[in-house]
Amino acid sequence: MRYFSFKGTRQFDLLIAICCGVCGVLSAIVSASGSHTASVPKRTRAQVEAMIAKVGESAPDWWGPVPLKYPDTLDLDWPIEAGGEWNNQKNVGQYIWDVINPNPGRWKEGIKLVHHLMLRNKDDRAKVARSMESLGAMFHNFMQDWPRAVFWWRMSMKYGQPIDQVQMANCFWRMGCEEMARGILEQFIDDHTRNGAIIKLWADMDELDKALSLAEQKARSGNPNIAYLAAGNACRQAGRMAQALAYYRKAVDAKPPDENNGDFIRARVQAAENIAVIRTFELLDLKRTANGRYRGTSTAFNGPLTVEVEVGAGRIASVRVTQHQEKQFYSAITETPRKIVERQSIKDIDACTGATITSEAIINAAAKALAGRGTGGE
Repeated sequence: MRYFSFKGTRQFDLLIAICCGVCGVLSAIVSASGSHTASVPKRTRAQVEAMIAKVGESAPDWWGPVPLKYPDTLDLDWPIEAGGEWNNQKNVGQYIWDVINPNPGRWKEGIKLVHHLMLRNKDDRAKVARSMESLGAMFHNFMQDWPRAVFWWRMSMKYGQPIDQVQMANCFWRMGCEEMARGILEQFIDDHTRNGAIIKLWADMDELDKALSLAEQKARSGNPNIAYLAAGNACRQAGRMAQALAYYRKAVDAKPPDENNGDFIRARVQAAENIAVIRTFELLDLKRTANGRYRGTSTAFNGPLTVEVEVGAGRIASVRVTQHQEKQFYSAITETPRKIVERQSIKDIDACTGATITSEAIINAAAKALAGRGTGGE
């Protein structure tokens, strides 16, 4: 069964052949490729490739009920270069940024919109390529649907669209094939990313020495605050709290290369917050925590982020982000609280790829709340 079709030029024959089924993936595949790496079985390259291939053959189970919904004023031509003043009711990119990104309930709707735009602009290679790349990013960042993300990124590459290779490596790792992830990561001799994404991924793969080596190199290259924060996070995730504290202190003490750069200043603030809460990882005893709701606030990407933690019968009953100013939090707002509740701990919680800063802020805010250093309990 085809879930869409169009008659285009010969250059789209491959697209028609591969995209049968709206890039879907069976529900079983989605659940098997979730974000919790401990639950993902190891897979061979052949198994991962078979999983990705199946993406193009069946629709996701949520596709049909999700409406194709967008403002009547939206420019469906989606120009490559947006002109004029900011208008999120006209420009697709701005609509996605302001309306889709901050609203998890509209993420699927946003994916369906971009897919629709890809088909509508099928005769423009640049727009098709951009749409495919956007679909890959949305499946990666919103849904943590690794097979579909790879599928669309690979499609976009066939049309000359550059993609984020580090996120591609993350997909392979999350699908269970370390060999494929390493094949990409080993091409990078340094961490060129904004917030140390390569450092994080090596740490996720239990390659702490490689992660720390890259962090030291990044620090020497002129990004000490971000590099040492990433190194501290890697050590904290590995349970090396003393080493994490040492790196966080380096992040705080290092003079930012540019006092006006928000990334450098935020890294110092976050490192200081991490120092303030890290003892909670060792001292927290939920059995001695009174029932109630506790709130804590930490520094996220765009400003303060507040978390409410409910404790009952010596257990974390719920974790909920109640206030934030994030635009690109992706799955962190729901996934990080879920992990804390699932593990009944704020230790060893891996931050969501693509939203590391937001994830770390949620963890820190939860730690402050449970330690009684938050904004109050009830």
